[in-house]
Amino acid sequence: MNSGSGYTVSSTNGSASVAVSDNDDPSPATPVVSITEGGAITEGGNASFTLTASPAPSSPLSVSVTVSQQGEFGVTTGSRTVTIPTSGMATLTIGATDDSADEPNGSVNVAVNSGSGYTVSSTNGSASVAVSDNDEPLTPGLPTVSVGDGSVVEGATGYLTLLTFLVALSEASDENVAVYYEVRGETAIGGSDYWGGYGRVTIWAGRARASIGVNVVDDNRRERDETLTVVLTSADGAVISADASTATGTIYDND
Repeated sequence: MNSGSGYTVSSTNGSASVAVSDNDDPSPATPVVSITEGGAITEGGNASFTLTASPAPSSPLSVSVTVSQQGEFGVTTGSRTVTIPTSGMATLTIGATDDSADEPNGSVNVAVNSGSGYTVSSTNGSASVAVSDNDEPLTPGLPTVSVGDGSVVEGATGYLTLLTFLVALSEASDENVAVYYEVRGETAIGGSDYWGGYGRVTIWAGRARASIGVNVVDDNRRERDETLTVVLTSADGAVISADASTATGTIYDND
């Protein structure tokens, strides 16, 4: 109360307050997104990560993450989106490729990116899963064996035509080298387009080359050109090349 004419203001009760209560619901808290890693894996396994939103979102929340790797484990890197449901938790699984190259151990890494509708945890915004290599180190003194692509025209020499793949050593060995392989169908189908599965080829001592033959069937069907692959799986007396362990065979249709 202010002073005025014809009255005085009480020294003890010259002012008063009335409490006013808000009747609106508070704004929902913005979820904080964190990420944790699963256990270590060996190449060829799946790296697992758990994303958590706290508090849990009231509707599915789209979260941007970036995947990277330390080493060469065939991981699909780059940005991707993970949807966290209203339960507040989602799992991200990332596959690593099992190759034949001896290499240092590495890791798969995932970082949560800033985005709309959430904030990134200041302490758990990224995580890493260790990846162990499972290949034997190169043995000094052993040559490297590789396989090259091949092609053939279906029916070129009759019902069966040989599709040949050259197997080569980096240098001739003083002993016989046994190379084991597997034939895998791609667009070509085993048993109808070609015959072959598993096998072994020997590169004789003092020589550096041999060949793998796959019988191609003349099926008398009009079709697109087809492919199959030959994969070197192991070798006695040589080391399989990390860059040339798989070859593509192309079958050209003649109908």
